[in-house]
Amino acid sequence: MRKRYDQIRSEVNLDQLIDLVRGKLLELPDPRSRSVDYTFHDLVMSAFAVYHFKYPSLNRLEEQTTAERENLHQLFKIGKLCSDAHLRSCVDQVDPSDLRELYPSCFQLLKRSGVLREYALADKQLICSVDGVEHFSSQKVHCPHCQERHHRNGQITYSHSMLCAALVHPDQREVFIMGSEPIKKQDGSQKNDCERNAAHRLLDWMSDHYKDYNLLFVEDALYANGPHLRRIRELNWNFIVNIKPGSHELLFKLFDTRKAQGSVRFCQWMDKQGTTHRFWYDNDLPLNEACADVRVNVLMYEEELKNGSIQRFSWATSIPLSRRNVEQIMRQGRSRWKIENETFNTLKNQGYNFEHNFGHGSNHLATFMAYMMLLAFLVDQIFQRCNQLFNRIWKAAKTKVKMWEITRSLFMVRVVYSFKEFYIILAQQFSVQLE
Repeated sequence: MRKRYDQIRSEVNLDQLIDLVRGKLLELPDPRSRSVDYTFHDLVMSAFAVYHFKYPSLNRLEEQTTAERENLHQLFKIGKLCSDAHLRSCVDQVDPSDLRELYPSCFQLLKRSGVLREYALADKQLICSVDGVEHFSSQKVHCPHCQERHHRNGQITYSHSMLCAALVHPDQREVFIMGSEPIKKQDGSQKNDCERNAAHRLLDWMSDHYKDYNLLFVEDALYANGPHLRRIRELNWNFIVNIKPGSHELLFKLFDTRKAQGSVRFCQWMDKQGTTHRFWYDNDLPLNEACADVRVNVLMYEEELKNGSIQRFSWATSIPLSRRNVEQIMRQGRSRWKIENETFNTLKNQGYNFEHNFGHGSNHLATFMAYMMLLAFLVDQIFQRCNQLFNRIWKAAKTKVKMWEITRSLFMVRVVYSFKEFYIILAQQFSVQLE
């Protein structure tokens, strides 16, 4: 008898998720060419454990209590801990691109447990939000792969950035990482060129791993360029991208001309909170002079709150617009900010220590560590979505920061033999009743 989605979801536990991560990490090629004291498994799982328990630095690997060492063995199957310096030296040689294979594996788990059904729009599309984020910056430490920003005073800022793609939904809380792509030095010196070149590689990678899914890309105005949008349509996916008058002058001028001629359609209404929603929309306009073959549908939106304050937004989309769907398109376009609010801000402000420098190295260390943090975040989001006990503990703790603090403290002093046992004990600490 086939299991129901709720049965499958109830069986998703942290021990299973960690085993999934372990299996994929062990498929990475070991870059070391000689016999050493530490297994490759212990190295990569130690790095993952640091991010799973939100340690503030890698130095904590050398400051373990007896309980921590036993828990690392029981929960992560780590046999022997190395120094943080040795860990950095080894994983600096590991190509982090292979870590991305975990994203589609987790996506399949979301599909089996019915989560993707809850994230699918009425037309079965899944929203994929793409944005860039910087994860390392220094004016002293750098490597051949660093991007460089040259300042007027002669100083140079070195940095590492990446693009992230995440599954989002306007009405759903969790976000799930679908892909990532480093922005390389050879991508160029201009931010626009760098992100656009990285976006081309990201689309190619996603076309290999998500070709069977109906994706809707929501992106900022940087990606509202002909080659990028043309590529999305070639892959039979759709897009909603922000547009701005400064970078899309012809499109705005044409829209205003058609508006003055009465060709642009308009509708408005007021919701129960007293907010007035106004929509102006038109279909089949050329994106710009250079890419007149890229036809887009344009939506201008104005939101006036009860107190009189007004916000304005504008999008270009591949989806034909009508009175019936402009509100949906607006909400889907605004869901783009979830990758910033629910992903990057969470990593920066809710215990993940995203802006801390866990290491730079001379090859892949900075990117490897950033990817490891994304994997830890993805595992947390899946567990949060599927596990009711986790959510009851979170509610009792009030904030995730406090929850992670208590979790880490318990990990330091209490030996456990599974994550299931660990969360039962954690529930007792917050007086959360077990079902």
